[in-house]
Amino acid sequence: MKHNIVVIGSLNYDILVQQDRLPEIGETFTGNELMLMPGGKGANQAVQCAKLGLNVNMVGCVGNDIYGSELIKSLNENGVSVDNISQRGKTSGIGIVQILESGDYCSTIIKGANYLLTESDIHDGLFSDRPLLILQSEIPDNVVERAISVARRHDCQILLNNAPAREISSLALSQVDFLVVNETEASFMSKTSVTSVKEAMACAAALQQKVNGRVIITLGEKGAVLSGDAGARHYPAVFCPDVVDTTGAGDSFIGGIAYCLVNNIALEEAIPFAAEISSCSIQKYGGQSSFPMLPDVAHALTQNRQRLFG
Repeated sequence: MKHNIVVIGSLNYDILVQQDRLPEIGETFTGNELMLMPGGKGANQAVQCAKLGLNVNMVGCVGNDIYGSELIKSLNENGVSVDNISQRGKTSGIGIVQILESGDYCSTIIKGANYLLTESDIHDGLFSDRPLLILQSEIPDNVVERAISVARRHDCQILLNNAPAREISSLALSQVDFLVVNETEASFMSKTSVTSVKEAMACAAALQQKVNGRVIITLGEKGAVLSGDAGARHYPAVFCPDVVDTTGAGDSFIGGIAYCLVNNIALEEAIPFAAEISSCSIQKYGGQSSFPMLPDVAHALTQNRQRLFG
């Protein structure tokens, strides 16, 4: 099967606790609800792409434990190819997520098998169909940079979601076609404050000088900023009447952007479309299970075209 997308990244089994607030240091606080489900930025992005009808090949590692088996099972059930997922070591990656009443969350990630992925797992055969490559930063940095280098040899488009934020070499960044980060990650990469739309626009323009293409900074309820050939532009957020859980919202957004890139839809249309998808995902608990299918959001493309281009 020809793959539209190759996702190289993390697979984590998520333990979600819904609670009214975070505990103070030294305090034992009672949560309201416990949920267990597959996650990880790489797997989440792969699933959202697949739910939008794309052919997706996931590359990563899980442990030889029950969580690893469940992670592979979930990808299979969502139509993601798992031929390049290895089971290594004892423990899969784990995400411990605390979800607050507002829908906001914080999380702790246990690396587990994600950091057993090596440069030798990145080979030319992954990119023979010239798919779009999606990367995040929950796997070793040398593997990320190796993937960028090999994909560039095959003239693949490269989308880097530098999350969680870490240092990326100037050479690797210069080969990235699309850099997508949130305000915290953008602030880390630029060494500047990013707390407003104005600051985000200036930061996106500065980061664009370091990449091969364009930069998107997501700003939550403030929308998103794109820095492209015509300069920086702000896109307002899609109204969401009922925010339940923002876990995986950024990964859902990436899936929407990827769908548009594969289908040659301009980023000017892609960002509102991806925001619509992300908005759908935060109205339910969890990550992959909350992600919408293409029929749920296809109307957004038509509406956006009318609004943007008349």
